[in-house]
Amino acid sequence: MSDILRVGIIGLGGISRVHIANLLNMENAKIVAVCDINKDRLAAAVEKTGADGYNDWHDVIAREDVDIIHVLTPHYLHAPMSIEALKAGKHVLTEKPMATTIEDAKKMIEAADKAKGTLSVIFQNRYNASSVAIRNMLETGELGSFVCARASVCWHREAPYYTESGWRGSLETEGGGTLINQAIHTLDLLSYLGGPIRRVLGHISTDLLRDSIEVEDNCHAVFEYESGAKGVLHCTNNYGIDAPIMLELVFENATYQLHAEKLFKVVDGVPTLVVEGQDAKHLGEKSYWGDSHKIQIAKVYDCILKGVPFEIDGRSAFPALNLVKAIQESSRINDWVELEKI
Repeated sequence: MSDILRVGIIGLGGISRVHIANLLNMENAKIVAVCDINKDRLAAAVEKTGADGYNDWHDVIAREDVDIIHVLTPHYLHAPMSIEALKAGKHVLTEKPMATTIEDAKKMIEAADKAKGTLSVIFQNRYNASSVAIRNMLETGELGSFVCARASVCWHREAPYYTESGWRGSLETEGGGTLINQAIHTLDLLSYLGGPIRRVLGHISTDLLRDSIEVEDNCHAVFEYESGAKGVLHCTNNYGIDAPIMLELVFENATYQLHAEKLFKVVDGVPTLVVEGQDAKHLGEKSYWGDSHKIQIAKVYDCILKGVPFEIDGRSAFPALNLVKAIQESSRINDWVELEKI
């Protein structure tokens, strides 16, 4: 394999700016094709990257010289685009969520198992300094057994965010609301740092935006890990600002709170900063996204070129979507729901 991966980007919305900015600074990546149905977005991306522009995503996947496809489209397109690209022998890096349904997620995993290329899913917050610090301590065993988790994702979204998008706010095309769009990174960390979740009892509702959307803008849930540890979650798009995400992890020997990149150790109820993290603004990223897209994209490319597996494949990404769908189902039946197995 060449030491440079030739890139096709499908979808040129807001998150594409982060991918493009990082790819243009990577020596082992060359953007050769960009695609969007929006002519203005497409023209801007062609000018910035020097790549060929396409309106039809099938044409990008059909190019023999494209090694990897970045799928940055609305949620409901992640699965069909990723599966077609995998069947065409391409590597795939898709934004979260990997799919909008459990069935489609399983189809993606199956396609990747049979494919020449690899499937990777963006969950960049695993590479935030705070997450890395916790993961390192878990590996040493110094934290002791895991006791419980508490997560809060309080953001602000108004009706135009949904109504002007053409796809957000619909269960069919978005797959959910605050759970699958804003909170899913935190759901990923709940499993990544806490371990497998066995069952959940949750309630979702559409409150302030009930006249504009059919998906949830508010969620409360409690869940139980396979280890017996407990967890609670609150996420909403009804807050007045995009507040920093808070994830508290209680272990036998220590309690920590992750506030985006920052990590605090809590002793007798008093938090003390132990990891500062970085300011994402210098990368032109929104501060609440974190600045770890650069790290994840670089790791994906390094693994592909070395021929080794990347850690966030379809199976690794599945638990976050699994939890989203279990909470939605729990709310529907008003009872505990066991999470799917793969």
